[in-house]
Amino acid sequence: MNSESMGYLKKAESRLEVAEELLKSRRYEDSVSTAYYCVLNCARAALALKDSYPRTHEGTLRMFGELYVKGEGWPRTMGSNFSRLKALRDKAEYSSAIEATRQDAEWSRQVAADFLRETKSRLRRRS
Repeated sequence: MNSESMGYLKKAESRLEVAEELLKSRRYEDSVSTAYYCVLNCARAALALKDSYPRTHEGTLRMFGELYVKGEGWPRTMGSNFSRLKALRDKAEYSSAIEATRQDAEWSRQVAADFLRETKSRLRRRS
């Protein structure tokens, strides 16, 4: 694994820790958003190994799905959960009428933890 990928994984680990702290302190929207950034950084770690650096969040989601879920057979749930978490984060961040719930934050934290674990495992096998 290259140093750039390792750097993204360190960021992902940090974001997961913060998402857990925010969940415990009942800051659900912030927890959802931070869990999303854990997943985003995991995807960036994987993409960096293929010298792929999309400029947008949507581009990262699309390229991760193309290269890893479709291209290398990573679990489809990784792609669908990434997409669902991005949509939840977007609603929580950009809509004044929608608030993230405790269940949203718990689901997001679990998705982020699973995504990080799976990404680390698969990237280590490549090394």
